[in-house]
Amino acid sequence: MAAKSALEDEEKKYFEKCVHSFRFYRKHALENLRKNIKDYHALPSQHQDMLKHFMARQTEVKHCIEINYMFILHMLDDVQDIFNPHEEMSNSSSSDSSDLGENMEPQDKISGEGLSQGDLDRVYTTIRQFVRDWSSEGKGERDKCYSPIIHAVCSRYADPTGINVLVPGAGLGRLAFEFASRGYNCEGNEFSIFMLIGSNFVLNKTDSVSFNIFPWSTCTTNNVTHADRIRSVTVPDIDTTQIPESAQFGMCAGDFTEVYAKDSNRFDVVAASFFLDTAHNIIEYIELIFNMLKPGGHLISLGPLLYHYAGMPNQPSLEIPWEDVMSVIEQVGFVIEEIRDVPDVPYIENHLSMVSVLYKCKFFVARKPKT
Repeated sequence: MAAKSALEDEEKKYFEKCVHSFRFYRKHALENLRKNIKDYHALPSQHQDMLKHFMARQTEVKHCIEINYMFILHMLDDVQDIFNPHEEMSNSSSSDSSDLGENMEPQDKISGEGLSQGDLDRVYTTIRQFVRDWSSEGKGERDKCYSPIIHAVCSRYADPTGINVLVPGAGLGRLAFEFASRGYNCEGNEFSIFMLIGSNFVLNKTDSVSFNIFPWSTCTTNNVTHADRIRSVTVPDIDTTQIPESAQFGMCAGDFTEVYAKDSNRFDVVAASFFLDTAHNIIEYIELIFNMLKPGGHLISLGPLLYHYAGMPNQPSLEIPWEDVMSVIEQVGFVIEEIRDVPDVPYIENHLSMVSVLYKCKFFVARKPKT
């Protein structure tokens, strides 16, 4: 009991840290903006004169940050009631952008003590993940990452009635939603508290309401135009309440290997997008998926082999090439039905940026034999 209580305390502390990271977004973003302004004022006057629009543009950026922060506060609106973080959440946020000089101080007094750059990066990533999963701008990316998986499932299970689909590494939940909206019973699994807070909001709290956010407003590099940087994105792009009554849909929080360790013959499909390489040990993932699938069930996967834990000190990480992954899949007992390359796949891409990272992904369908 003592060990369980200690674990629960640690989980609660980590959850509160994630919430605190979201709440620190405004102060962190405005501190970075203030540095940009300080650097501008340090320029020779003749150089400042060449950029007469600079300060007006920083006012626009500040306005975008304020709106993003209000969106974050909407996301956090009820988590204090559910999880009882120690600190109350403040809904105060000023959109007054008149003072952008040396005295520009965020009005919220939230401290960043105890937060790492990684914590803050996850906040920015979560905001941008909304573009990928829940905006019209992200449709092209979803078509690359999700559509091959959806098509493979629908072509093999044309009647969704009673078909159980698991989406591990579900992120903000769009792929899982796509299956549930088509009538499949779907469960999304996600380990990241940042993503779980976001998915809980978009799937349960938005109803028919949409929000404008400015996901790229804090990006100071590789912008072609200022307008590109401060463009808005509307999320969600679809009514998330449109789930057939016959379909069961939910999100399950926790580590994949722990949550499903004892599951056997439960799912018809495991639909994995950019997931298999998040393992410490990819062989463990493959064995676990084989066990949780019903006889005749399918693992359908698309993604690269980035290996999430590669290069991390004190983190075990098995990093094997694609040929070995395929060999393991077959040795575990799967039968490969389909395999192909999917080139030029982005991940949370700013499509107007001057830089682009594209993956040459592998897509495959593997079936668990019926006998």
